[in-house]
Amino acid sequence: MTGLVAFGVVLLAVAVLGVALTEVLLRRADVAAGLVLGVTVLNAALLDEVPALVSPGGMRLQVYDVVFALLLGAGTLRLLRVRRFTGFQRCLVLLGLLLLLSLARGVAAFGIEHSVAESRLYLPFVSTALYFATFPPSNALNDRIGKLWLAMSIPMMVLVCLRWLAVFEGIDVGVPAAKFGNDAAVKVIDGPYTFFLGMAVVLTVPYWPLRGPRARRLTLLGSVLLLFVVLLNRRTVWLALIAGVAVVMLRERRLGPRATMLVAIAALVTVALYVALPEAGPSGTEPVAQSATGTDTLEWRIQGWSFLYASWSMDPVHWLVGQPFGSGFTRTVFGTEVAAEPHNFYFSTLLRMGLVGVLSLIALTGGLLRALWRTPTRGGGLLGPGLFPALLTMQLIWFITWVPGLEQGIITGLAVGLAAGRVRRGHLAFPHAGRWRTREAPAGARPSRSSAGDGTDPGGTSISAGERR
Repeated sequence: MTGLVAFGVVLLAVAVLGVALTEVLLRRADVAAGLVLGVTVLNAALLDEVPALVSPGGMRLQVYDVVFALLLGAGTLRLLRVRRFTGFQRCLVLLGLLLLLSLARGVAAFGIEHSVAESRLYLPFVSTALYFATFPPSNALNDRIGKLWLAMSIPMMVLVCLRWLAVFEGIDVGVPAAKFGNDAAVKVIDGPYTFFLGMAVVLTVPYWPLRGPRARRLTLLGSVLLLFVVLLNRRTVWLALIAGVAVVMLRERRLGPRATMLVAIAALVTVALYVALPEAGPSGTEPVAQSATGTDTLEWRIQGWSFLYASWSMDPVHWLVGQPFGSGFTRTVFGTEVAAEPHNFYFSTLLRMGLVGVLSLIALTGGLLRALWRTPTRGGGLLGPGLFPALLTMQLIWFITWVPGLEQGIITGLAVGLAAGRVRRGHLAFPHAGRWRTREAPAGARPSRSSAGDGTDPGGTSISAGERR
């Protein structure tokens, strides 16, 4: 009885805090971005030891569960004030409805614990994207989010260094060790967190050919991030990063020589380290240089996908709305029973949300890339509009072999808002009145006369004289 009373008091405190945070989130997207990025780093560092509230039934309510539930609630409230949805916003709303439908079916069939646990593969992406898609495009907001992203990449790199110390030198500072089975010893953070660093690299790319103190700092940070991404030895991240940088170089030709030089230097340093330390790591772990050359992973995944598809396709209802959350992904691969998610976000979405869900997801990834491909490349500061084609290309590749990280909904949501702004120009159907008014003017608004010619781009982001193109 005492335990139930204590649990009720904690829930009441969480509810009060949630109401206060929701009021803030209705107006401040940068606060939401800070929460999401902070939770991403926290989850990478603490793994299963993330603070959680345990219900009397044994279900763990994690910190990020609360954050993304708040984003889903705030996003839903903001959607109620949207006058008319664009096609991409409709796709997001449809994904959200399918998520809730699959969760409700799962709770009825398998219980709340199993269904909620499996829904965590989708809740961060859908809730974050839905929330950020309700804000009008703003260069000032995007610049602040870009700064937060780069700021959070620094503790992520510190975490990597601490785990490398524990793996290669035996110096344990109390950071929980990553557990990735037979992966190489150098892979001390999971793939989505390495992809988080890869996207941070792309945020710095437009500053590589510029001059000035800020450009030099961002170029240096980008070089260090690039080195970490390459050393962490995640092949899909490498491929996505190469594609992202290639898109930036294709759209902004002047980046070519310096970008090529930095990528080549990072590759040479990595090859040298892998040759010098081919057997690095403690006994019983896979050598550092072997993991990236194996081909078993693709065959392993394809056989698992085939097994899951065969059992999924027998029910016509699954084709429409998918299986309920909690159904599990248990399959037999090379004679071994595997229960992990299928490592393909498109395929996972097909299993849990049917053809309707996967077509909506494809429209959000490929459709947004097509819609924003001709976005101007100049101006906008960090995470400017011109970077979204590169980031969406990376995301499109990443979803083929992984699920999205906790932060990926930020990119998709902002891209949806940007696409809506390009369609409607001066007639944006976003909430912009009353106490929910955002502080940023829509991107593309005409600069005031006082700012004309004073070194400020149309989005309001200052460019120092030494950094002008």
